[in-house]
Amino acid sequence: MKIVMLIEAWKPIWAGGQVHVWELCNKLVEKHNCEVDLFVMNFGDEKRKELPQHESHLNGRLNIFRVGGECSPESYLARIKWCWKVYHLIKKKHTQRKYDLIHAHANLPGLPGKLLGRKLKIPVVFTVHGCGLEAIKDMYGSGIKSYILYQLERFLQTKLRYDYQITVDSSFLKRKNVNQNIVVIPNGVDVWAFDKVKVKKCDKFKIIFVGRLHPQKGLMYLLDALKLLKETKEDSLSKVEVHIIGSGPLERELNLKSERLGLENTIKFRGKIYGEELIKEYKSSHLFVLPSLYEGQPLTLLEAWAVKLPVIVTDVGGNRDFVVEGENGYLIPAKDVEKLAQSILVAVNNAQLGEMGERGYQLVKEHYTWDKTAEKTYGVYGAVGKR
Repeated sequence: MKIVMLIEAWKPIWAGGQVHVWELCNKLVEKHNCEVDLFVMNFGDEKRKELPQHESHLNGRLNIFRVGGECSPESYLARIKWCWKVYHLIKKKHTQRKYDLIHAHANLPGLPGKLLGRKLKIPVVFTVHGCGLEAIKDMYGSGIKSYILYQLERFLQTKLRYDYQITVDSSFLKRKNVNQNIVVIPNGVDVWAFDKVKVKKCDKFKIIFVGRLHPQKGLMYLLDALKLLKETKEDSLSKVEVHIIGSGPLERELNLKSERLGLENTIKFRGKIYGEELIKEYKSSHLFVLPSLYEGQPLTLLEAWAVKLPVIVTDVGGNRDFVVEGENGYLIPAKDVEKLAQSILVAVNNAQLGEMGERGYQLVKEHYTWDKTAEKTYGVYGAVGKR
């Protein structure tokens, strides 16, 4: 089967959606005899150095095409131009490749995916990696930008009809949607890659956040919660450090707020960390926190459990399907600063904290692997082909 895979953001942006697509592409080629052409935006590397427009992997069975001139990840005009350019490039390549199916991911690629499906008369699968409609005003305010983003996401996720729709979390199924063929296929994690890395726990009680420094992730509320905890003068908090790993548009604002709240000795902004070094950061920690305003099914949650970390996450997206309060983590309301502070304090003083992380580890090891994600996705492809 020859597959077009579409996702707009790609390296140097490397978040859950990008990891999902990369792992899925590899497993489809290796385990299911597919050929995959992946089309992404051309951002250049972290230093704005041009990256190759074409990369070939797995003996030419997995190809990455960076489309368009080098552009900023924050440019909405560039994203719209990309839709136009990728549409024409795939249409041209189809004359030689004869693609069997288009699989679009994460909102905007649904538009060129749908148009190409009609033009080329091949089926289109669309994966929703998280629905942030309720959180858009909290992230972007009530202006015109917020309104446009709300209407665009609503249209692409629930008003545009695809041959099949995949969601990484079950909460999306509750939405009014023109699509009826919808299946839940969560993310996975390579537990073996985490198991083989050995590192000691940090001497201090280390709390870790991993993700983009973006309004979606609710880090402003985390800083407010840490300020509350500092004011309690609780002895058990004297050796707590919070390591924030990632970068993004809120980086400067978060640093300034940390200084303003007097948290410079508590919070460590670590920047981007990848691969085995990131696993070491997870493994040297004692607790994972994710105070998001919305999520799909966060990959970082599975990664935290892959190193046996207990977790504090907000009750958004698919988190409730995974986190059992007091069993493998703590589930709190989004934007609830007092509850977040309280949960951190409880965790720091919980002598059985390690047992909670062990339960999370057993869950992901048994049920959430990339092999299973790819197998279920390939099953969707087969179902679409029979329609």
